Amino acid sequence: MPLLSRNVRFGPPLKLTGWRKAAIGTWHSGGDPSVYGSIELDMSPMLAYLEKLKTQTELRLTLTHIVGKAVAETLSRHPQINSVLRWGRLYPRKSIDVLFQVASDHHGNDLSGAVIREADKKSVIEIADELHTRIKNIRHEGDHDFKKMKSTMRMLPGVLAYPMIKITGLIMYGFNLWSPIFGTPKDPFGSVMVTNIGSLGLDSAYVPLVPYCRIPLLVAIGAVNDKAVVKEGKVAVAPVSKISVTFDHRIIDGVHGAHMSKTFAQIFKNPEKELSGLK
Repeated sequence: MPLLSRNVRFGPPLKLTGWRKAAIGTWHSGGDPSVYGSIELDMSPMLAYLEKLKTQTELRLTLTHIVGKAVAETLSRHPQINSVLRWGRLYPRKSIDVLFQVASDHHGNDLSGAVIREADKKSVIEIADELHTRIKNIRHEGDHDFKKMKSTMRMLPGVLAYPMIKITGLIMYGFNLWSPIFGTPKDPFGSVMVTNIGSLGLDSAYVPLVPYCRIPLLVAIGAVNDKAVVKEGKVAVAPVSKISVTFDHRIIDGVHGAHMSKTFAQIFKNPEKELSGLK
């Protein structure tokens, strides 16, 4: 294995408008241009589709899997979102990779992440199968992907944690170089992060941007609760979930967010058609 190699496969940089360049120049790091938004969705069609999928597999399918697939599909239709900001320019990723945040033990004392590569090209069942295997390995055999990095961070004095993380992020994404000495896999965080806070009993929460990850979009799935909704002009009770997002305003602005929200809502209204290639 070479000591250094490319961390991410990039395409040519995108041609930017003057407004996009101004947005990039306005904020110095990924820690401050956070924009927060949420959308409440009737989960009835999604839950019905989930139940149908459960008859096709013995795997334990959850909203996390199907929402992760919906997020990947949304990015495939809005490819600029799937970019990395480097040296004032946006570099589009060549694949859509979804990072699912998971508890690395059954008690939730430690967190880790499992990246599903090219999630837009995989079915919900394929995503669930791969994620199930990854989580099982993490919990029973340890988090091999980040074991060395976590061990280093435990021994490192707190005052050195920030510069260590910043330098590593700069090398891996700024210079786009990777080495096994970093103690992480290549491109360990992917395009977008999905976390199910509803499994913790939370209705909504916003996940903070993490500058060194270079992820411009984070999605939190809230708990599903029965609420009053209007259907065909009549008030009815339906299962509703709030999907909360945090995005990097240097890469995604209000127009992108609005288009992304409409696509997301469209997928949730007819998930079987939108996610199974029946378009």
